[in-house]
Amino acid sequence: MKPARIPLLAALLAAAGILPSLPAGAAENRVDLQGEWTTDCLKIGKNDRHGVVTRITVRDNRMHAVSQLYAQNGCQQPTVQVRYEGTLDGGLKDRDSLLFAHTVTAITMTPNDGDVVDRYNRDPKGMGCGLSGWKENIPFDVDGHTCAAITFARKGETLFDRAWIDGNRLRFAAFPVKWSNRSPDDRPQSPLETVYYRTSY
Repeated sequence: MKPARIPLLAALLAAAGILPSLPAGAAENRVDLQGEWTTDCLKIGKNDRHGVVTRITVRDNRMHAVSQLYAQNGCQQPTVQVRYEGTLDGGLKDRDSLLFAHTVTAITMTPNDGDVVDRYNRDPKGMGCGLSGWKENIPFDVDGHTCAAITFARKGETLFDRAWIDGNRLRFAAFPVKWSNRSPDDRPQSPLETVYYRTSY
């Protein structure tokens, strides 16, 4: 598998939004995202020096995602974890893809390493997401905050997405890179490179 060519923090993010009510007779065209989906250990960052694993769990209309960043590209030594909680609405088949959306209920970031805590506290307006007082293994709410070059959506905001399911492989159009797709017209049309594999139902 090719290494993920996405920014370091982008690999930690999850997208959210709401899909309008499905038209009558559309139920047979719905596609199920239920279950657990997990990436491989992906190499990210400058010179692919870091690693990240993201696990998404969909149960009924709830979506939970955890991205764990590691200091080494073999996914050793955890450094930062981002957790996302949202409500799912969708999806409706659209040719070869699935239209869906979900709404943000919580986004937290937890530094797992003392050096990371020091960097966040030294640069609160950049790496520190505009927050101060970071502590190791203590989660901070980061919804609505800008962390480095990424601005998280706020609680209650909706983002629209598209997914492709091929057997036990899942790819998204926006998650976890884009956070500005707040209307159906902003929904991206092509899949990202990152692949999630079904790890349970």
